[in-house]
Amino acid sequence: MLKIHPKGNLAAKIRLLRNVRILFSEVVFGTPGKRCEGSGLCRIYTVTGAKRLDPHPRRIPVILLVNPKGKLGLRLNKNDLSQELYNELFQGEFFIMEEQFGLPAYFARKLGVGNYKVPAGEYLLHARGNWLDIVF
Repeated sequence: MLKIHPKGNLAAKIRLLRNVRILFSEVVFGTPGKRCEGSGLCRIYTVTGAKRLDPHPRRIPVILLVNPKGKLGLRLNKNDLSQELYNELFQGEFFIMEEQFGLPAYFARKLGVGNYKVPAGEYLLHARGNWLDIVF
């Protein structure tokens, strides 16, 4: 099945896989303990909720997904990133989580994962064309 998302560069065709649950969201990249500076996941918003907020240079549209193995993943389009943010967080081989991130209950419930924590650590970045994928 193909799904087209009307927001920004996420309008690219995305092939959905069987048994993969997804949510379109917006993430502020950074470290919660450093007021969203640094590397990691600082905050997450629904697309609707993010529309009510002031623009933030580190808030990027993403696709959250849970793969068939129950692992949380994140997919983003490089075109949605400023050059500065790309160079700071996504240019290397790994995405670094400086602090643990707890997936908010709303997102965990919608993705069917219960209480989900992303531990601090390094996570391999997978580049597929203009898309960057991270599996936590």
